[in-house]
Amino acid sequence: MKIRKSIEETAIEVCKRHSHAQITELHVLRALHSKIGSQGSEVSTKEVDKELDKIPVTRNAILSMSPGAEKFLNLIDVEDPFEIRDAITDSYFKPAPPTGNDSEGPSNPSKNLDEFASFEPDQVKQNPKPKNPSKVKTESLETVMAELNSLIGLGKAKKQVDAFIAVHAMNVMRKKQNLPPVNIGLHLVFTGSPGTGKTTVARLIGRLYKAIGLLEKGDLVEVDRSDLIAGYVGQTALRTQAKIIEAEGGVLFIDEAYSLAADSGSEHGFGDEAISTLVKSMEDKRDKFAVIVAGYSEDMDTFIKSNKGLKSRFQTFIEFEDYSFDELVQIFRLIATQSQVDCPDQVQEAIHQYLELRKPIGEDGNGRFARNLFEQMFQNMTTRAMKSGSISRDEFNKFSVDDVPVFDPSSTDNSTNKRPFGFI
Repeated sequence: MKIRKSIEETAIEVCKRHSHAQITELHVLRALHSKIGSQGSEVSTKEVDKELDKIPVTRNAILSMSPGAEKFLNLIDVEDPFEIRDAITDSYFKPAPPTGNDSEGPSNPSKNLDEFASFEPDQVKQNPKPKNPSKVKTESLETVMAELNSLIGLGKAKKQVDAFIAVHAMNVMRKKQNLPPVNIGLHLVFTGSPGTGKTTVARLIGRLYKAIGLLEKGDLVEVDRSDLIAGYVGQTALRTQAKIIEAEGGVLFIDEAYSLAADSGSEHGFGDEAISTLVKSMEDKRDKFAVIVAGYSEDMDTFIKSNKGLKSRFQTFIEFEDYSFDELVQIFRLIATQSQVDCPDQVQEAIHQYLELRKPIGEDGNGRFARNLFEQMFQNMTTRAMKSGSISRDEFNKFSVDDVPVFDPSSTDNSTNKRPFGFI
């Protein structure tokens, strides 16, 4: 009801500002533009305002609400606000083709508004579903688990995921035998440094849930603070709810989730609003989607303790340890193979020696470091090849020991680690 109330209050303000006697769907549309924006809509806010200006002014009128506006407002708490915005837009700005005598002349805005009263909830656009779900190919549990186990490193995380999934698989079998399941929830906390594969494993978790039959789609919706937090009261709940709706049937992955609690209790902070919206949906829709929050171990511990609802809903923690030097070399070799660049044994040995001297740890010592090191060595290789004048095939698809950076213990330059790259 919180979202509906915010939209309704704004629609009333819009109606009063234009001195109109009745709150219509057009006023609700203008309120939605104000709260969630017009991005992605086929009609701009200015166009909506022009239509509002066409409605007759009635001074000192007692406000009433049209049946159509009431229906749309009732849908806001159960449907995607963006879909409702688009449904009103289509109904008003793309009315059904006129028939008979109505074909003469342009459509009348006030007539369109009256026609809104007959709008039924099932006209709101629904998320597209497969025409024949039985024909949608579902991966087996064994296939997805094999992909998980093929990842480099992550020994501890793999064991924890294996045990966690085993419990869920057993619960599915218990249900089939009419036995009560042992409820451990779908929601997870991933802890560890950046670049340790948390996003990759989160995608696999979604696919595992689908393979077991716990979730319909198993897709991953990845967000961070900027995707959930807005600048005005009421907007954060709308943005958070929109992402939750988008993630239904799959996994909502919140990276650096601890940042939501950074302004907890602050007069100008909206993190609490996002957390409260999230916690409520995790309970109301506990079987419809899963939430995975990720971040540094200590920060995530603080985040979970910041709200009693979070502490009761997140029961399982998966720890992602930093990669060892051997594992970083394996990741480097994988990147080189994918890029079709040979990496001879002597080059791998030189990389290992460089890592032992460089000692990259924490956020500097994971998949991102291996990616950045590859980029630096590729640049060294191409520079060396261009200097030779005539370039042979080996010079642009085969690393040399000379391409490995020289470690300077006196240097404080960590540029190898600072260039942004995606997770491995």
